[in-house]
Amino acid sequence: MNLPILYIILPSFIAVASLIIRKKELVYRLLLIVLTFALGVGAIFLSLRAGNTGSTLSANEQFIVLGRSLNVTYTDLPLVGMIYLVTAGWLVAAFFYFPHEFFPAFCVIYTAFIIASISIDPFLYSVLIIFLANAIFLPVLSSGFYGHINGRMRFLTFQLLSVFLILLAGWILAGGEIAPVEEDQLFISFILLASGIALWLGVFPFHTWIPLLAEESSFYPLGFMLTLLPVSGILMLMKFLNNFAWLREYSAFFPAMQYLGAVMIFLGGVGAFFQKTTARMAAYVFISGIGMLLCGVGFIPIVSTDLVSAWLIPIMVGFWSISLGMHELVGAAAEQNIECLSGKFAEKPLHALLLVGGLFSVTGFPFTSGFAPNLLLLRTASNSTQILLFFIVGGEIFLAMTCIRVILRLTLRSDKKFELPDKISVDRILIVFAILLNTFQGMFPSVLWKMISNAMSRIFPLI
Repeated sequence: MNLPILYIILPSFIAVASLIIRKKELVYRLLLIVLTFALGVGAIFLSLRAGNTGSTLSANEQFIVLGRSLNVTYTDLPLVGMIYLVTAGWLVAAFFYFPHEFFPAFCVIYTAFIIASISIDPFLYSVLIIFLANAIFLPVLSSGFYGHINGRMRFLTFQLLSVFLILLAGWILAGGEIAPVEEDQLFISFILLASGIALWLGVFPFHTWIPLLAEESSFYPLGFMLTLLPVSGILMLMKFLNNFAWLREYSAFFPAMQYLGAVMIFLGGVGAFFQKTTARMAAYVFISGIGMLLCGVGFIPIVSTDLVSAWLIPIMVGFWSISLGMHELVGAAAEQNIECLSGKFAEKPLHALLLVGGLFSVTGFPFTSGFAPNLLLLRTASNSTQILLFFIVGGEIFLAMTCIRVILRLTLRSDKKFELPDKISVDRILIVFAILLNTFQGMFPSVLWKMISNAMSRIFPLI
């Protein structure tokens, strides 16, 4: 058994081959759902078995392709399993709510590329793989009746520029393996790397492509991409820190990540509260979520990788809930005014609760998956400067006000009476499970967080 073939090559091949039978919708979608679920559960099972036996199982962890190696180790498997299970959740929801025939296959291909970007050596090729994944996934975003292309063009342009800047920064830093890096070289590489990451993740002031793309795309596939793209960017940034000691020791790096993350939280909260369209409001909430992850990277010297690990599940659960809730409550017309949410709680109460739960998760409300990470973030930030704490708390206050605004829209101005459904459909079971999972993670955060935190500490042992 070869782990890279099992978790990267094989899923990509099956996803491409499944396009042949895409007209047989039931078989096509069930095949990819079972595939991703089996890969996710299998990865977690193998990691637990390897940990219990205390020895490496008989599987090859390396696959050579074009002189570059893909390395999927047993320490990576919990993270790999989590990503595939998240993808399975998106595919299951798409089975009921998003009938686009290409989305399931491209979803699996995108996930396999994300895993490849995490595992490739030299790791600088990660950015190339992610750019290729975004380019391949673009046709799914371009589907439907959205005529404008400004957001998609800006997205591809920023992604291409980030590839150039990150590779150039890596080339400068790689010279340190031969000779010590000078202060000027370190400063230049830091600026290049920070600019590349900012373009990639939509960090202020390069965040404009996110709300613009949200207005031009169907929100469900966009939500999937915006869930995995920040995760891949954060993991690649942590690989830089793990591999280059002089970058970890550069005094300006971690404070810069803290302030960039705090500004994104504040910008996302303020932007979400004052938006008039649902697509832009959700996009700014996503910007705040990316800021949470960046703050986690910035506080690595204080709490190691714990804060990043703690935010991974809330971000993934929250983004999925917001995307599905918006897609079902608002519909395909991304330009709809937020007033279109009025009275939706009476029509679709479960989807309304799902949307509110997703917003609460990103905000860090009690009894949601984001509560414990938010407490850790605020406690860590309280020991820093007051300006940093002001941006974080201010952004979360505006996010909370956005949640209240959405709740008022969902519950008021409705002429319809709330009625219980005559029968329970399968898709409602999925929604209830997601809401309960979000609540369970909020009440018992250490159950899943401990496994991810241990995996992150083994993947990045030097930070």
